[in-house]
Parts: sequence; structure tokens; C-alpha cells
Amino acid sequence: MKKIAFLTTALTVFAAPAFPAAHSAAKMGYALANDGSQLVVMSDLSALDGATTVDLSSSLAAIAYRPVTGDLIGFSADGAVYGVNPETGELTDMEAAFDDGAMVGGDAAVGFDFNNQIDAVRAVSTDGANLVYFPMEFGDERANTVKRFTDLFYVDGDANAGTTPAVFANAYTNAIPGAKASETFQYAIDAETDSLVTLANNAGELTTVGKIMVDGAEVDVMPMGGFDIVSAEEGDNAAMAILTLAGMDNAGLYEIDLETGAATMMGDTGLTGVTGFAAAAAGM
Repeated sequence: MKKIAFLTTALTVFAAPAFPAAHSAAKMGYALANDGSQLVVMSDLSALDGATTVDLSSSLAAIAYRPVTGDLIGFSADGAVYGVNPETGELTDMEAAFDDGAMVGGDAAVGFDFNNQIDAVRAVSTDGANLVYFPMEFGDERANTVKRFTDLFYVDGDANAGTTPAVFANAYTNAIPGAKASETFQYAIDAETDSLVTLANNAGELTTVGKIMVDGAEVDVMPMGGFDIVSAEEGDNAAMAILTLAGMDNAGLYEIDLETGAATMMGDTGLTGVTGFAAAAAGM
């Protein structure tokens, strides 16, 4: 088992039901490719062929955007929190302190995203870990620490109750840039059940929204990729995910319907070995 790690520079996070403004606004994104050794910068998510690639100074397992500051953060399997420079690929060790047990399995896939109501980032993994990194500026004794909360599980009565989840991506609503949100709601993607789910923060409770469906058909979602939500304003959320589907050579970028789990392909990324994805309004 290895402790987790994160990073810091420019992106955008996650939200809830989608509305026209967030969908129509130009968006940019970042992806970790080639098993986390490269950062792919997509200046326009509607034109994926214009992406550029930067080699990272160390491999990363996931990335996220901090709406309050515009920083890009991420997770490294070496057990450290990092700041990342998306132009050069250089990482800066944040020297975060990890509580006992605040770790994920060495082979686990990791997703994480900022809860913009409290300005802290949650990491979840395919081995059930449920961790939170509280940034340096958090304002109390938790600042610059990583803590573990209740492992992920499906609630009693859910269609998937009793199934051991393999959650590899999560996203919060109301990731409005430059400010905290009055409230947020967390979604996640489970590769074990091929489903979009909701995740009740520290409680670890999962509730199924629906199967991930592409063109009306169920798909086999591999535990690779990432998930994010771009929020033009509170209540105005556009969800997107980079997904690797069984039988496909490359990962695709999909728009996700947060009410049903339906996925609409936006484009072929041409990427393999994707371990993370973050999106933001263009120009952020």
C-alpha cells in the first residue's frame, strides 16, 4: 500500500444537472496519459487535435482543478502532494503530512476532485479508499494533511448493494471559478458496475444513478480515465469524462448526463493509459 499525493496549477472541477450556459461555453482540459507520465493540454475540448503534450518530471495517478485559486492539483503514487507546472511539467513537493492509514493500494486507480464548498480535494480509488487532502491555506489544524474517511460501499436497498465497487473517478458540482460554492454534490464512476453513482462524501455511501450508456447500449468501462464538471455558475453544470471502453483502442471524451448516466461521445482523444482528467472554462 502506498500513500497518496496531489499537485497544484490551472483547471476546473465538477457539478450536477446540466444547463445550456455551461454546455455552450468554451472549455479546456488536461489529461494524464501514458500511465501518468505525460500531461496533455487541450486548449479547446471541441478540437482535440490541437492538444499539446508535456513530459512530467514524475508520473502522476490523477489530476484535479482547484476552483478557488485556479491551481491544478494531482496525485502521485510516491506518497507526496505536489504542485504542477503545466507548461514545463515540473512538480513541487508540498510536504503534506499523511495520517496513519491515509493510503491507497499501489495498483489502485485513483480519482479526485475539489469540493468547492470547503475548498478541499477528495481522492477515491478502485480499492475503496476515501481520502481528503486539506490544502496549506485550509485555515485549521487539518491544513496540508491527508486524512482517511469511511471506505466506499453501496447503501442497503441500492440495485448494486453488496457489490464491491471499483470507483476510479469522481466529480463535484458547482465548481465555479474564483469562489467557494454555497453547496456541492458529488458524483463518481464505478468500473465494477459500469455505473454513474452519487457519493456521500465522508460517509462513503454510494447510490446508483444509472448504467453508463453509449448510443443507448451498455458498455464495459475500464478503470482508466477521469471525470470533471465545468460550472458557469451555481446550478449550471456540464459533466465530461474521458473513458476507456473495453474493445476500444483509444480513450474517448464523453459528455455525461448526470440524471441518467448516458454518455455522448465528443471525440476520440487518441490517448492511451489515461489516469486522470480535469476540465475548466477556456481561458481559466
